[in-house]
Amino acid sequence: MSTPDELRRQEHIRIATEAVRKGRWARRGRRAWGLLRSRPGQLISVGVVGALLGGLLTAWQTTGLPWSDGEQTVCWGTLPKKDAEMLFRDDLSVRAEEIRPSDGNDSSSDAQGACRLLALDDGRPVAHIDFRLHQLDPRYDPQTTGWLADFLSPLAVPFGKGFVGMASENRTWLALPRGCADARLSDGPAVVDASWGRLPMSSRDKPRWRDEVARATVRLANGAMRALHCDGTLPLPGRLPATPRQKNTEPRRLCGIDGLSLALSKDERYQLDGTLLAHSPGTARVCGVGLGVAATRARLRLVTVEDPRLAQVLSELASTMGRREYDKRGSASDRSDLALYQTSCQTGLVIFLVQDDGTGMDDLPRNLLPRYAAAEAERLGCGRVKVELPR
Repeated sequence: MSTPDELRRQEHIRIATEAVRKGRWARRGRRAWGLLRSRPGQLISVGVVGALLGGLLTAWQTTGLPWSDGEQTVCWGTLPKKDAEMLFRDDLSVRAEEIRPSDGNDSSSDAQGACRLLALDDGRPVAHIDFRLHQLDPRYDPQTTGWLADFLSPLAVPFGKGFVGMASENRTWLALPRGCADARLSDGPAVVDASWGRLPMSSRDKPRWRDEVARATVRLANGAMRALHCDGTLPLPGRLPATPRQKNTEPRRLCGIDGLSLALSKDERYQLDGTLLAHSPGTARVCGVGLGVAATRARLRLVTVEDPRLAQVLSELASTMGRREYDKRGSASDRSDLALYQTSCQTGLVIFLVQDDGTGMDDLPRNLLPRYAAAEAERLGCGRVKVELPR
């Protein structure tokens, strides 16, 4: 017999799914979806769909395509069967579960959609890839802050010229072009991203697999654009650059910036050994310091956000940090673990930030930001900036 909590959860699922099916986002449907996304429910996280999709949304397997078109495509009609299968080992079958792209309505102006590819071994799920269409805005989506930390990665490489996005061996994301799915309540871009759990193949196949996921992400972005009635398509990227290699940390030239110094004790030098630097021109420059063996999360991050729409997302985050210090060129904000400066360049808004994620060093973001922002502003041709943080 179901518990009261289980019955309430089933009711939330029923309301949310009915709202999606009818193309509406009525008050009850939006509230139910919000409850499903809340932390206690743990049904939908950055990876998206979880158990909700399993029993309720359209399913597809390589042995039968009940909702495929003539080309046998899945995930919003974007991925040919063979391309979906290439993302997993040859001995696995594949099933797709989806929420079709939508641009919301009067009660939700956010673009949204999802597709999960499940790899099955004798009918048992052994791996998955989650694709999601969503709007970046920390004011309306509390997951945005975590998204920025996870997807602006020092392991990432650029898609190529004309793309705003990054691809890594952990996660991939791509922003839809300006004017497509622009939300009435949000200044942030709509993005299609991909995330996954355990890699569905051996480590020697990582680069090829990363490139295949990147191309699949572009295909889904084009599918989202069609569903949202946006003009144009994005070209499929070719072979992506090699993943950045980890280097020894240079305390007197931190993240490759002359004059950016980091005074370290012996213990601190051990903790902050290892630096990764990734740059996707027009999107972001991300430097991670103190990566450890796994190189998945840096203790110290220095990030330059070059895309104006992505910078606007961080600007909204800065507005929640309390006091700002304004000058002629921009404004600075800080808290114990994060300091950032925003200014306007020829391309629009740009953000420079330093984030401490467990170094144990006092005032590190405050100490590093002024020189970091000045050097990066000069690199971008923004002119001279002098950062003064709130006291």
